[in-house]
Amino acid sequence: MKILAVLMQYDYGVKERGYSFEYYNIYLPLTEVYKKENVLLFDFKTIYNEHGKTELNKQLIEYVSMEKPDITIFCLFEHEIEPDTVRKAGERTTTVSYFIDDPWRQSFARFWIPCFDYFSTPDYYMYRQYLSEGIRNVIYSPFGFNKDIYKKKDLPKKYDVSFVGGFSPLRKWTISLLEKEGVKVNVFGRGWGQKNNFISQDEMVDIFNQSKINLNLSNGISYDMKFLLYSVRSLRAVKEILLLKKSREQVKGRHYEINGCGGFQLSYFVPGLNCAYKIEEEIAVFDNVYNLAGQIKFFIKNDRLRQSIAGAGYIRSLKEHTSQNYLQNLIGKIENERNVKKHQ
Repeated sequence: MKILAVLMQYDYGVKERGYSFEYYNIYLPLTEVYKKENVLLFDFKTIYNEHGKTELNKQLIEYVSMEKPDITIFCLFEHEIEPDTVRKAGERTTTVSYFIDDPWRQSFARFWIPCFDYFSTPDYYMYRQYLSEGIRNVIYSPFGFNKDIYKKKDLPKKYDVSFVGGFSPLRKWTISLLEKEGVKVNVFGRGWGQKNNFISQDEMVDIFNQSKINLNLSNGISYDMKFLLYSVRSLRAVKEILLLKKSREQVKGRHYEINGCGGFQLSYFVPGLNCAYKIEEEIAVFDNVYNLAGQIKFFIKNDRLRQSIAGAGYIRSLKEHTSQNYLQNLIGKIENERNVKKHQ
């Protein structure tokens, strides 16, 4: 079987930023499960940046016609690819849209769903919503983690508390609250304005392993009055809040990645997380930022409990939540339906 992955090879299409989430967690796991020679990569964003939309769509149709993949997985970004291109590709291959943010990009997802033979959602409740509307070509496919990248290394603990992720006003405010309560957070990621705050993929995995507590903080919208009053002091924060499109939370890749490294994770709660892990047994959560400092101090003191939760989350992750398993299930469901249709 031949599979084509149409995705951004580099983070937001910028080579200098390194490989993308899709490359690490979709393309590479596919090459492991189905062998590299059977999985093709079409980096649509690089072609779009260099040659424009018309040439991109022309090359994509030509590539599908030439390679004739059995299944083509699209990881869309914006509207670089034309709907008619997807339909023409669908005459030669089974098309699948792998949605990453459909819970809060519903208008985008609803626009594209009719163009594809199948589409996936990582969110369990969105999956149930689609089914309740009679939409049957949906596949529930959580992100999981690439087990060849996110690994337990048993490194000595270097940080009491760490956070890895891009800057957002809500995250900045949350960390400032913790600092007022005497909790130091080691922050890594883009946009924080600190020297050497950007880290590589390997460094991120090391940090997950080296931290007693790995925070997972929301970058969504908050209407907490204290947060809003804090934000109006900064023009940057006001601008970022006004531009923010994320109106709904979802289980993210980070939830799986930290646990897949055997790290202890203290995360904001989001519906659906309880479907992936047993709360307080395989992952710890907070539902109120004002209580977060107290929870951090509690878990810092309780090594045995913290290690027990991290260990249970790690075992669950390896057993159920690898990208390799989820992608194999995705392809398997499509293959089963294709075989049924052939014999009808």
